[in-house]
Amino acid sequence: MLDHILGKPSANVRRVQALGTALVTLLVTRRKRAPWGLGWLERRSSLWKTLLGWWTLLYLLRHMDDVLGLHAPEPLREYYSRSFYRATWVFTALDAGFWTAMSVRPKWLRDTLSLVFSAYYLVCTNRAVEKVRKVRALVTIEHLRVSWNKGVENPVLRFVRKLHQPQLGIVRNIMLGESESTERARCVVMFDGSEEEFRACRMVVLDVPGGGFVSMAPESHTEYLAAWAQRTKAIVVSVDYAKAPEYPFPYAIDQCFAVYRELELTNGQCIGLEGTERVRFVLAGDSAGGNIAAGVQFRILESEGLRGPAGIVFVYGCFNVDVRAWMTRNETRVLLGTEARDHLHHASPLAVAKPTRHAGSLDARVRVVSGDQPSAYVPLTMTSSFTYFNDQVLTPEMMRAMVIMYVGPNARPDFRTDYYLSPVVAPDHLLARFPPTYFLCGEKDPMVDDTVLFASRIRNAKQPNKDAANDSNAQADVSGRSDRYCAYRGSALYRRRHSQPRVRNSSSKRFYIGSTDVSEDEDRASNVPRALRMTQFGEPQPQNSDAVIKVKLVAGMSHGFLQMYSLLPEARKVAAMCGEWLDELLHDAHSISPYSRCASE
Repeated sequence: MLDHILGKPSANVRRVQALGTALVTLLVTRRKRAPWGLGWLERRSSLWKTLLGWWTLLYLLRHMDDVLGLHAPEPLREYYSRSFYRATWVFTALDAGFWTAMSVRPKWLRDTLSLVFSAYYLVCTNRAVEKVRKVRALVTIEHLRVSWNKGVENPVLRFVRKLHQPQLGIVRNIMLGESESTERARCVVMFDGSEEEFRACRMVVLDVPGGGFVSMAPESHTEYLAAWAQRTKAIVVSVDYAKAPEYPFPYAIDQCFAVYRELELTNGQCIGLEGTERVRFVLAGDSAGGNIAAGVQFRILESEGLRGPAGIVFVYGCFNVDVRAWMTRNETRVLLGTEARDHLHHASPLAVAKPTRHAGSLDARVRVVSGDQPSAYVPLTMTSSFTYFNDQVLTPEMMRAMVIMYVGPNARPDFRTDYYLSPVVAPDHLLARFPPTYFLCGEKDPMVDDTVLFASRIRNAKQPNKDAANDSNAQADVSGRSDRYCAYRGSALYRRRHSQPRVRNSSSKRFYIGSTDVSEDEDRASNVPRALRMTQFGEPQPQNSDAVIKVKLVAGMSHGFLQMYSLLPEARKVAAMCGEWLDELLHDAHSISPYSRCASE
């Protein structure tokens, strides 16, 4: 438990904890009188000493590998920042506790026992991890909804969240989305101001909240949505779209598109706005909501006479539902230079920490290689969904389950061409028409590849001539089999692997990727893919504002950090940064600020 409080799994901390417990037991048992709470056993001679000693012995046996230094490797030691690791500890205990009590009736007793069991799992962390692992292996829709709706349905957690939520002048529900094919959707409208200011406002943020396509209404996102409304002084409209499996793909996309269409065609009058000046809209979506928001954008582009949004903000979006293990050569090229993803630089090919090029690495063990090698080195690379398979927030089992429930009874889709399911495979003629698009994702998120690859595809679609040479070179990187071998250490392949990673020609100043280190770890250095690491905004500003794309990877974070707003201090900083991004898009002011800085060479 102490290592979770400190924010890093450590065998040394657990050793100190075990030996300290044994020492305290030894000091207590030397007393003649029983300690407080065990006085009722004092009449039974030394029974309390026997019980306490037996419990301590069992505790030491359970931690014997830590005491003797025979512990297993710690896969999560360099995985998260300290604060994010503490947050995942709390959320894991809450999931285990709420899943344990989910079948209890009546509701007041279930709410009480959920918190009691969660407190137990906070102390017994290994039991919590094992409980969550077993549930996720055969996760059901009920498990997902209990886990992700607990902050709204439990009165105690709801009260705690409300303490950290900015107070707004207007919060109301309204039904929007008139359509022949879908029902009207309930929308939560938020605004920080008076009724007069509300009616005169000309800026609207249409938010599509995440929840794995199956859960989470806007009320589960109110902390950071209220912070956005407070920062931007715009109206935030969050859509409570119909969830799978009751309403499978593409119902949610059609429903959210109907909401946007009504807002645009009525110029905001459907929510009570007045005036003739055109309202400026910005789309936003997180996680599964990012997938649906991208689908809404495709529907807008394929509709005639419908004005599109001024910009889009994607937060750890799901842009590829094809959950697979290996990246293609072209996908790997986009991420080339991220050393942590070159698996041979580790002692374990599954490691995710900063690589160590020492004698223990796999690269140091290689003796011979084929004599014929491609001119450009492209390593075998796992996708982020499998690289971070130990993630405590989003596991491969959960991703597969959510995709199955979202697709539902529809015919087997082609993930390589259906861009409404996987926006990353959308055709260039649609991506080239995207408005300014900002991406935010955790560095250790299983969906971080989705973010970087989708941003890269939009960028390439907007600048097709720039990467034509790179695309043509990609065709020449394939080599045939050879029966000739040479020593690895003296080969050209070895020199290419251990030289400075190649950087693409970055003559354009319209694509930006940055690293935001908002964690407690002062020495952490986020691994930003060099192929996407561009210079900062220069003067003059880009002539075509539609070509502006920003990508920011948050160091030491995984998925869903905005949902940890009440518990994670960094989540508030990131929410403030998103508010700055929305403000830039709403005012068409694409400039660098402390909240939108980017990495530079």
